[in-house]
Amino acid sequence: MNQIALPQLAVARIGGADAASFLHGQLSADIAGLNEGAATFACYCSPRGQVFGLLLVTRAGDEFLVVANTGLLPGIMRRLRMFVLRARVLIEPVEDLAVYGLPAGAEPGHMGQVLAPAGSALRYGLGPVSRSASGDFERWRAQELLHNIVWLDAQTSERFIPQMLGLDLIGAVSFSKGCYPGQEIIARARFLGRVKRKPLLLRVPAELAPSPGAPLRCGDGEQWSDGAVVDSAAVESGGKDDGRVLLVVTAAPAGTVQQVEFEGRNYRCATM
Repeated sequence: MNQIALPQLAVARIGGADAASFLHGQLSADIAGLNEGAATFACYCSPRGQVFGLLLVTRAGDEFLVVANTGLLPGIMRRLRMFVLRARVLIEPVEDLAVYGLPAGAEPGHMGQVLAPAGSALRYGLGPVSRSASGDFERWRAQELLHNIVWLDAQTSERFIPQMLGLDLIGAVSFSKGCYPGQEIIARARFLGRVKRKPLLLRVPAELAPSPGAPLRCGDGEQWSDGAVVDSAAVESGGKDDGRVLLVVTAAPAGTVQQVEFEGRNYRCATM
């Protein structure tokens, strides 16, 4: 199988003698405990605990490579630089590296690094831009959603705490490390059970393709609850369109949603 080019993701380099301690104090994952060559998902959050963006972080000596949504990464780098102060840290974009999805059975090929983050069965490759990379981009995105990997974008950034997106399930949040922006709110939500909205993965008709951030309603036939679309991806099977995978954040209990209402229309759906 081929590598799948992921142009919606970009790479930054964070290096310097204080890079590990700096990132450990800024991100939700245990960066200080990250071994050489290992990778982890992490959240960069606001002081209110809302996720600016999901990051994929790997360590190479005193340097770290960080993968994030292409549109969000410049803003994340600017915000991180605000907190460098006197720390010996350099934050810069890496424009000569592209990000690839590596499906099961795919050979790394020209990849300089293969990232296999703990908590996920998916692999990512970092390598030079390749015109030969191909593959089913939509199927890869659907697999990411099925594995609780949601990168967010400008419409969904800073709207949800990690548990609302299920990012704590992929190792993106450490509940045993020290402080980082939003840590108190995120920890309180976990230990006091105050996460009222959670991620819900639905199979919906192909014609329902709302933009990220769009409002909708989820129902079980009798009760309805408001929700927000986080992301979606087309699903195909046997050459026929099987619909879409839709990730929604809602207060609806998992396993009960049978239909969604969007822009005044009702659509049948199935909980995945």
